[in-house]
Amino acid sequence: PGYYSKAEEFTHLEAVGRTIAGIAPWLALPDDDSTEGKMRKALRAEVLKGLTNAADPANPDYLNFATVDRQPIVDGAYLAHAFLRAPKALWEPLDAGTKKRFVESFKSLRNRSGAYNNWLLFAALNEGFLSSVGEQYDPARVQFGINKLNEWYVGDSWYSDGPKFSMDYYNSFVIHPMMVDLLRTLLTRKRASQADYDQALR
Repeated sequence: PGYYSKAEEFTHLEAVGRTIAGIAPWLALPDDDSTEGKMRKALRAEVLKGLTNAADPANPDYLNFATVDRQPIVDGAYLAHAFLRAPKALWEPLDAGTKKRFVESFKSLRNRSGAYNNWLLFAALNEGFLSSVGEQYDPARVQFGINKLNEWYVGDSWYSDGPKFSMDYYNSFVIHPMMVDLLRTLLTRKRASQADYDQALR
């Protein structure tokens, strides 16, 4: 009650995107015969099945990107981050139809804008993911997000998270990991500068 928006329209995307972004590096580890390795392999299979269902509009587990609310820009970016962190484990095994549906979902986020803060990075990450899979992407959204975050870097590993400085957990939870992974992905395609990547990594 009192939440700024109709959370029931996108809370499932929020839960899935953030969870998978967090565990993606672990799911990407190679298979082995340890207890943990067997569990990881089983969970990876479940995640892939879940992602297939999540992209299917006819499935009850379908995740709604298309709501006109702007929150899916954020939560879509977490899912995009998961794909960037573990492409061989989470993106490449998906069937062509599922991939096409996800691509369409990410592109559908372009009909709205977010807040003038770290949300610019979310939009950039969504487009950076599209670039990483060879899809048409919006370079202006990518460059604007990177440029603003670089402008908002205030030193000692702190970004101001918008024009007004905010000392919050988003620096460690969002800005650093997403900047590094976005710039690394773009750098491999010669779409970002080495200097920007080196600064983000430092």
